[in-house]
Amino acid sequence: MNLPDFKFEKSQLPSDCRYLLGIDEVGRGPFAGSVTIGAFLLDLHTFDPQEFINLGVRDSKLLSAQKRQKIHEHFLNSGHRFTTFSSTSVEIDKQGIAICIYSLITKALKFYRTNFDYCLIDGNYNVNKLINTQSIIKGDQKCFSIASASIVAKVDRDQQMDQCDKDFPDYGFSAHKGYGTKTHLEAIKKYGPCPIHRFSFSPISKAK
Repeated sequence: MNLPDFKFEKSQLPSDCRYLLGIDEVGRGPFAGSVTIGAFLLDLHTFDPQEFINLGVRDSKLLSAQKRQKIHEHFLNSGHRFTTFSSTSVEIDKQGIAICIYSLITKALKFYRTNFDYCLIDGNYNVNKLINTQSIIKGDQKCFSIASASIVAKVDRDQQMDQCDKDFPDYGFSAHKGYGTKTHLEAIKKYGPCPIHRFSFSPISKAK
């Protein structure tokens, strides 16, 4: 199991970097709901890697919902700076998932503007046009900044899907968060798609 290593993370940064922004997305693959990015800002003058090691910060997919929530609450109570941005299923259908994610990344960069010196983004995005920005494949497994961003994004999107479950109770969104599980597909077949489904995704477009 790969865990974040600050030595690796630091090796990717310019020597004068103080404020490091980590960005990650969740919700690329589901058939319903938003795609969400998290942006997490670290002040490297005060950042203590041991704090994050003790918390168990790592790729959000490797954590239970309860563990993610506990870490998220610690981030809030400790004054860490982070935010999330989302694109709805309607926006995904209009623009495409890749364009939505890239737009959310640029929105996060504009939001923090002069508050960060360098940004690490999970994945293999072409960021050549984005100043002081680097993408790292499997960055959520290697970097605390990106792993933290993945956690806050996952907690936010899960909360969105819990609300969707209340709005559209026939689909079990709280359980599968919009992913293409057997239960979800059976519900789509029985009830048809609902307004938060991604109609540009083939399983949904075929069910219309």
